[in-house]
Amino acid sequence: MKIGIDLGGSHVGVGIIEDSELLISKDKIFTAEDKQNIENSIVKYIDELINEVLQEQGLSIDQIEKIGVAAPGTVAGGCITSYNLGLKGFNLQAILEQKYTQPIRVRNDGKCAALAEKKYGAMKDYEDCVFVNIGTGVGGAAFLDGKLLEPAKYSGFEFGHMTIVKDGIECTCGKRGCFETYASLKRFKQRISDRFDLNTLSGKEIRKFI
Repeated sequence: MKIGIDLGGSHVGVGIIEDSELLISKDKIFTAEDKQNIENSIVKYIDELINEVLQEQGLSIDQIEKIGVAAPGTVAGGCITSYNLGLKGFNLQAILEQKYTQPIRVRNDGKCAALAEKKYGAMKDYEDCVFVNIGTGVGGAAFLDGKLLEPAKYSGFEFGHMTIVKDGIECTCGKRGCFETYASLKRFKQRISDRFDLNTLSGKEIRKFI
C-alpha cells in the first residue's frame, strides 16, 4: 500500500492506494489563518490526514511502502517553489523524511496528473501528447514517444507561465500575460467576483455561482 498526498493551492488531500485502487481519501481546506504560516499548516495537515486515513482503515504506518507528494509550482530536489501558495524553496521532502521511514518523492502536481492520465486515462493509447491541468493555477506535461519530457534541473513545461498576452495582466510570478492569469480557476473566480460585485464573499461561497 502507498500514501498519496495532493498539495493544492487551497487544500491538502491524503489517500491510501492499493494496487492502483484508492481505498480512502480525506482533505482539509486552507483557511486565511492557515495561509499566514503556510509551511507549518501544510506539515500539520499532512500529519493529521495521514493519521486519520490510517486509523479509519485499521492500518499502521509500517504497512505503507511509499509516500508520494504532488505539489504545485517548481519542484527541485524535494523543494517546492509555488507562487500561489507563497512557498520558496520549501523542502517538504526533507521534513517528511524526518517523520517517516518510507521512501518519499515530491513531484510537480501537473506531471503527476499527466502520468496518471497517460497510464490509466484518455492518453493511454497515444505516444505523443500534451496534458494541460487547470486548477488554482495551470500545469501541464508533454510526452514524446511515450516518455515524459523532463529537463535535468527543474520540473519544466510550466505551461501556466507561458506568455500568451504581451504586456498583459501581471502574474504572481512577476511576469505579465501568463497563461494562468487568463485561464486558471483562480482567475475565473476573480472575474466572477468583479463582474457581480461579490468581493465580500469567500471562494467557497463564490463556487455556488459557478
